[in-house]
Amino acid sequence: MTWIRESVRWLTPRLDRDAFHRAWAWLGDHRGADVAVQTLRRGQPYAYGLDAPAARWRWTVYPVSVLPPPHHHFPIENPVRSYESPP
Repeated sequence: MTWIRESVRWLTPRLDRDAFHRAWAWLGDHRGADVAVQTLRRGQPYAYGLDAPAARWRWTVYPVSVLPPPHHHFPIENPVRSYESPP
């Protein structure tokens, strides 16, 4: 959870006003963070998504106990794309 929260904090100055406020509301929701940690402790993944006009971000945390052995491959999802705002 820490790396998601740090990533969102790092991203907030670059967001539009609406996404900025949604991100900070999520960051300030300490009860929700506790629920997310409990979800991970129960062996379930947790995901947070943030939509903005320029891009959509999604972070997913998996408990280590549900990861396959190292010799297995993860399913390949759509490639990650980077979007930059026009100057």
